[in-house]
Amino acid sequence: MNVFPAKGNPAQPTAAVLDEAERLQLALDAGAIVGTWVWDVPNDTIFADERFARTFSVPFEQCTNGFSLAQAATSIHPQDQERVQANIVEAIRRGGPYRCEYRVLQSDGIYRWIEANGRVELDSAGNAVRFPGVLLDIEQRKSAEAERDRISSLLKNFSAAVPGVVYAKDLEGRMLVANTGTTQLIGKPPSFYIGKTDLEFLDDKAQARKVMETDQRIMRGGKVEQIEEYVSKPDGTTAVWLSVKAPLLDESGEVIGLIGSSIDVTARKDAEAALQELNRTLEERVADAIAEREAAEAAMRQSQKMEAVGQLTGGIAHDFNNLLAGISGSLELAKMRLAQGRHADIERYLLIAQGATQRAAALTHRLLAFSRRQNLAPVPTDVNELIRGMEELLRQSVGPSVDIKLRLASDLWPSLLDPAQVENALLNLCINSRDAMPDGGSILIETFNTHLKAGELDGELAAGEYLAICISDTGFGMSPEVMARAFEPFFSTKPVGAGSGLGLSMIYGFAQQSGGQLKIRSEVGKGSTVCLYLPHHAVELPDEAFVEAASNTTQVAPGKTVLVVEDETSIRQLVVELLTGLGYEVIEAADSNAGLLLLNSSAPIHLLITDVGLPGTINGRQMADIARQSKPGLPVLFITGYAQSNVLGDSHLQPSTGVLTKPFALDALVSHVNALVNTD
Repeated sequence: MNVFPAKGNPAQPTAAVLDEAERLQLALDAGAIVGTWVWDVPNDTIFADERFARTFSVPFEQCTNGFSLAQAATSIHPQDQERVQANIVEAIRRGGPYRCEYRVLQSDGIYRWIEANGRVELDSAGNAVRFPGVLLDIEQRKSAEAERDRISSLLKNFSAAVPGVVYAKDLEGRMLVANTGTTQLIGKPPSFYIGKTDLEFLDDKAQARKVMETDQRIMRGGKVEQIEEYVSKPDGTTAVWLSVKAPLLDESGEVIGLIGSSIDVTARKDAEAALQELNRTLEERVADAIAEREAAEAAMRQSQKMEAVGQLTGGIAHDFNNLLAGISGSLELAKMRLAQGRHADIERYLLIAQGATQRAAALTHRLLAFSRRQNLAPVPTDVNELIRGMEELLRQSVGPSVDIKLRLASDLWPSLLDPAQVENALLNLCINSRDAMPDGGSILIETFNTHLKAGELDGELAAGEYLAICISDTGFGMSPEVMARAFEPFFSTKPVGAGSGLGLSMIYGFAQQSGGQLKIRSEVGKGSTVCLYLPHHAVELPDEAFVEAASNTTQVAPGKTVLVVEDETSIRQLVVELLTGLGYEVIEAADSNAGLLLLNSSAPIHLLITDVGLPGTINGRQMADIARQSKPGLPVLFITGYAQSNVLGDSHLQPSTGVLTKPFALDALVSHVNALVNTD
């Protein structure tokens, strides 16, 4: 049925009219039409049906008797009115088909999207005389488009932010998606290489063919591979990249492409080459002169340092690439399900990606612990009570085949330390002991006070009083060679995939940062004992009633104002939106200068949330210190991704002060904010 008759021979309608009629007939069959109208243009009178009246929220009698275009426009969203008016004017001027999408206010007070389709009929003089049309409900389509755009933007931002080189290809080797690092490596914009194979966008064709052969082998084999690739850079130099490539699978497990990530290991390879060259000529150079020998020894030491850095980098790349594969794979599956209209699985894939993100954050914290650059939160702690509180968790972690015994000193000294790090250390040590006793055994956890002398301590520690936490097992023990490397990051005697090799190195870093040390005693076949020595601090343990009261101050304080100072827009928007939704009044600033102006203004500020590293003349810690001069006792929450442990100084130990390390969980942020605001 031709809903909008065209001028001319009715027996020969144009293809456009037929397409329009067919589309409208389909809409009628689907029940998507929500109104029809006929506009008498010269008299500016619109007649419409009952569905039109419901859509535009106007009385049906008015639609029957006729109303003006201006009256109809009052229901159109203010942001759409100018565009709709322009489209109508243009349609009246030229005649023929008319189509426009806009939002209409309905009886429930909500604007919904519709699509208006019509045709302007002109008289012989070219003047518009009649304008019939229909309204189509496109709200669901608009919602789907908005969600698609949001997911696409999220994926684009994620891929751009991932460090190194990360990309995905289809079965033919055409580039599907890539991050900023890939663009920098290729030296051309994404529009140049997306949708093309390496052979099409790389100048070095021999290199391109070799890369494509490797990719095809991995996709056919269906297994992850770690390889070294030589890449010609845009500046003419050659770089060596360590790549991890894996088949890209669909939901049924079929290979649909390849995903890869790479890091530049040119410096490590150069160091290895230099070391090999040095080894070939070392005897001759040593024989020449003492000076040459000293130079050769210096070069060798530097090469060994570079090799150690390369080993560390390779370990980090391995663990992070595994996590990135889980994140990127989950997001790609979510995108595929969204395109298929299968929304039920999206939450599960996002949870998988979130879990991988949390494991990546934990890996970062372990690295910071080893490097002694994490921000600790030391509090007066009763170590014995901490161990008793963990006893059930430890028993469940090691399993029924391992017996745990406690031997805790009754007069154990208190200490000023981070309880969470002590708990992590205990759990790691007990799990290591369990793994050393595959057939079962026993673990003894004991505490005692001790006086350590200079010869019993690491070089930088002072002699004095220490409390000890020792974990002993009846496992197969360690050889001297293994003990010598036990604290190295990523060193592990466990099978590949059974451990990151960061457990002991993390405990070692925590012990040194806390002013203590970690020692191992072991013998093959006779078990191992690992002792954590922590300095004795004459501190008062917190009253239990006070602890319980503090734990209850987690309710939102209505009417409180929070100042958020963060230069990363995405993080600032996230924090502001979260706190606003909880009922807080939130003001924001992007640098320390703007934040300090707000702090010195008359605005009532009950909590300052600030990043530590901020643009401006001062950093976040300095800004908070200045603010507290005029606002004594101002609660401050630092959110930081800094690796330097000294960046906060002693600020985080002051009253009404908290620290969150990025990335952080939103519930942790809410808990800190509520507790700090309630201390105001």
